[in-house]
Formats: sequence, structure tokens, C-alpha cells
Amino acid sequence: MIAAGLALITAGMLWYTQIPVDGSFVTHLLPGYLMVGVGMAFSFIPMSIAALAGVEPREAGLASGLINSSQQIGGALGVAIAATVAFTHTKTLLASGDSAASAATGGFALGFWVLAGISAVSVVACIVLVHGRELEQTATT
Repeated sequence: MIAAGLALITAGMLWYTQIPVDGSFVTHLLPGYLMVGVGMAFSFIPMSIAALAGVEPREAGLASGLINSSQQIGGALGVAIAATVAFTHTKTLLASGDSAASAATGGFALGFWVLAGISAVSVVACIVLVHGRELEQTATT
């Protein structure tokens, strides 16, 4: 479930890289929003369950705080990295003579490519690191 959700988020980021300058909401934005939204629902809740599996009851609060802090810091870093890439590339495109709309679209497309790459790495990490058998053993004990 986690890998499927993360794959949907990756697909949404890839969708956003293709948005044209003159795109419309329904055809160019909404499909990506739906993929990311469903992907987040499919991945974040099971991710919390996986992170807390096997944690002793007396340490559950600490573990929960660590996962929430990690998600907040990771989100902030992701936004900072994507924004830096997007605005730097936009500035470069403007300097090369592109229109403001075209430069902004190109800049954000590159930012979404970076996010798609990070998201794809998370899919691979999930497949390699999360083992369903361990979660099942924890649930039965």
C-alpha cells in the first residue's frame, strides 16, 4: 500500500512536469491533484503504522513525535529544494529571453522533475526497507 501511494505521488509530480503555459485546470492540473491526494492517503497512514510497528508502548509517544517531526522537516526541505530549483531555472530562462509565463512554467517543470526524482527514490526505499512480514508479526503479538 505504501509503495502504491508513493508511486501515485511520483506520477502526480511527473504529470505536473508536462503542464503547458496555456493549460487549464480540469485537463492539466486536476489529474495531478487527484493522483497526489490519493497517493498521500494511501501512503501516509500506512507509513505511520509501519514506523510505529514494534515500538514498545512506553516509547510510542516518542516514536510518534519522531515520525511527525521527520515528515514536517522532510516537507520543508522538499519545498525549499523544489522552490530553489524552480526559481533559479526561471531566472535563467528569463535571462535567455523567454517570456515570463514560459520561463515560470519551465522553472516549475524542472522543480517538479526534482520532486519526482525524490519521490521515485522513496518508492525504491519503501520496497527495499519495509517488509510486510515484520508488520504482520507485530500485529499478531
